[in-house]
Amino acid sequence: GGRMLEIDHIFMFVEPDGPELVQLKALGLVETYRREHPGQGTANACFAFDNLFIEVLWIVDPAEALTPAIVRTGLEPRSRWRSAGTCPFGIAWRGNAKGLIETWDFAPPYLPKGVTIDVACDGDDPRQPMMFTFPGSQAPRDWAEAKRGQLQTKAGFNVVSKVMLTLPESVVPSPALQCLSRTCRPELELSSGMGYGLKLFFEGPARRETYQVN
Repeated sequence: GGRMLEIDHIFMFVEPDGPELVQLKALGLVETYRREHPGQGTANACFAFDNLFIEVLWIVDPAEALTPAIVRTGLEPRSRWRSAGTCPFGIAWRGNAKGLIETWDFAPPYLPKGVTIDVACDGDDPRQPMMFTFPGSQAPRDWAEAKRGQLQTKAGFNVVSKVMLTLPESVVPSPALQCLSRTCRPELELSSGMGYGLKLFFEGPARRETYQVN
């Protein structure tokens, strides 16, 4: 029982315009939109499914990512995950996790004044994923048509049906991460391995595929 949270989106850090974009497009996925985050030093490409979206993220200005407003997120060290041993992934949830997950108010300069993102304090350890919720977020199927486009119907997919997150054996999943794994849909399975990894399960009426990042 208890509360149900939904995965809003998953991000992964790549090299600027990295090969991951090519791999996702090779599965037939289409980019839903791209965005820069002024003052945060990052840019992204997003692939929306009915239930959640995948955000491929990269650093465009390391100095901006290290400014006082941004530094606590660990975005800059996360971007250097292959050498720094940090976690390159983020998990955003929809739903009320008050009392379940302790958060701090993140106010990046690209948001309107007074609007903040609730970020899990457990992500202060950059070996954990960044975990956060954005007020009022909706599943892509509920976005305005101009923003959501065709989602991934051309590729034959509706949903991301499962997310598998692998952490190195030396990293114990934080309470916030364990809470998300217990309470969110689609299923968020945690495992331990040699290093960080992400496996996404895409599903449609007649097609299933997996996509893996290691």
